[in-house]
Amino acid sequence: MIMRRIIFSLLIAISVNSYADSPDQNIETFTPIEISNLFDKTAIIGVEGLIDPIIKEEKINTCVDDYIKKQAKSYAKIVQNNLYDLIHNFDKITSRINGKKPPEDDISFDEKIETLAKVQCEAYYTIGALK
Repeated sequence: MIMRRIIFSLLIAISVNSYADSPDQNIETFTPIEISNLFDKTAIIGVEGLIDPIIKEEKINTCVDDYIKKQAKSYAKIVQNNLYDLIHNFDKITSRINGKKPPEDDISFDEKIETLAKVQCEAYYTIGALK
């Protein structure tokens, strides 16, 4: 535990001093304008950088809506509940495997379907399957 604190303190000290322009300049001596200029030099965000997250969000929202429409009529509610529990409530699955009664679930089926849809659509976007 003590070793973790020492390493963490060293990492903070090194990272704070790595942004200084010269070795004798400390990060605490920067003015807000200098800090703004420092970040303007290192992180330039253009229009292209803003458009990609917007397109991603639109594609994922469309995919989620389609998934929810298709799964609302599904007869595989037990399988969908099991999949949700496998991802988010693994203790519930292990208690079923061990023959114990799982704790009661207070999450509605609609919330579970929405969560599963988001996970699936984000995975599809990441692998490039969403058009």
